[in-house]
Amino acid sequence: MTVINGIFSYCFLIPVKTNLMKYFLYSLVILLMCISLTCCKTNEEDNREEMARRSSVRDAVTVSTVELKRSTFYHELVSNGKVYAKRTATVPFRVDGTIERIHVKNGDNVNKSDLLAELEDFNYRIQFEKAKQQLEKAMIEFRDDLISFHGTEDTTGLSNDMLRMSKIRSGLIDAQTNLREAEYNLKHTRIYAPIKGTVADLEAKEWNPSNIYTDGLCKIIDNSVIEVEFPVLESEYGFINKGMPVNIIPFISDGSEYTGHITKINPMVDENGMVKVRAELRNGGKLLEGMNVKILIRKPVKNRLVIPKEALVIRQGRDVVFVREDSLAIWKYVTTEFENSDSFSISEGLEQGDLIIYRGNVNLAHETVVIEEDK
Repeated sequence: MTVINGIFSYCFLIPVKTNLMKYFLYSLVILLMCISLTCCKTNEEDNREEMARRSSVRDAVTVSTVELKRSTFYHELVSNGKVYAKRTATVPFRVDGTIERIHVKNGDNVNKSDLLAELEDFNYRIQFEKAKQQLEKAMIEFRDDLISFHGTEDTTGLSNDMLRMSKIRSGLIDAQTNLREAEYNLKHTRIYAPIKGTVADLEAKEWNPSNIYTDGLCKIIDNSVIEVEFPVLESEYGFINKGMPVNIIPFISDGSEYTGHITKINPMVDENGMVKVRAELRNGGKLLEGMNVKILIRKPVKNRLVIPKEALVIRQGRDVVFVREDSLAIWKYVTTEFENSDSFSISEGLEQGDLIIYRGNVNLAHETVVIEEDK
């Protein structure tokens, strides 16, 4: 550009002898100016293209891959259930009376036949003594009846009908019945544990009448073996069968998990389209009557292409898995067959041996440059 300015100045400073010479010099100046402007424009365009190219090239994305192999996929059925002790006994008040003593409290462990409570028994003892006296009197009347009607106390030769009539006339049958009733009532003023277990729902208090506690004294719960009841959809009825293992996970967040087996399947569908199922297991002591739990049933399906759940992403409303080929992430549409809590079974779109990208794939695009994470 400086050269052109010098030539232009020279044209005006030197004398020009002919019009032809002046025209030639002006043309030369204009030509050189055009060449200079074209060169500047070309350099600017090249710089912009280089900047655009550099901005489009991203650093390689670090990813983790796993080689796709055929393996066993575990089809999962998830439900919520409730815990029930297999053996539970309600301890009732079999006779009315004032509660005199309670020997246990909620949470106590008891053995079968342990004394739980006592009722005031004065009236029942009196009734028992009277019943015994009435029986003695009836026995005397019975012997008198035998002598009066049959001439002897010896019952060897008498028929059953004759003996029965003598017992009725003497009041012996009534006396025997009254004594059994009095003995029963007196016996049940002492309340004993019917089974081994833990005391629960004990609401009764001493020196209160027993008849105000309509639910009885308490419950005894044997938690050594428990049952878990849970519903399954009628469409999943064919998925389950007796003896199938189930995982039982309490909602309390301590990481505990128990294994049981299905023991009962109710062959009826309720109004909500559900089938009731029960599983049984040995209790380690942490599962309580009425506790809510999560049920997980896993059924193996062999020879499937299984990928981690993190490997599948959504692109344009479709399921996509990125596969690493050399240093590029290749976008592949897939069709899922089954799903569980941590993986998918793929029926179409992938082949055995593919390197499946399962980490670092969230923001990938087709043919993104990737690098394998150090393992």
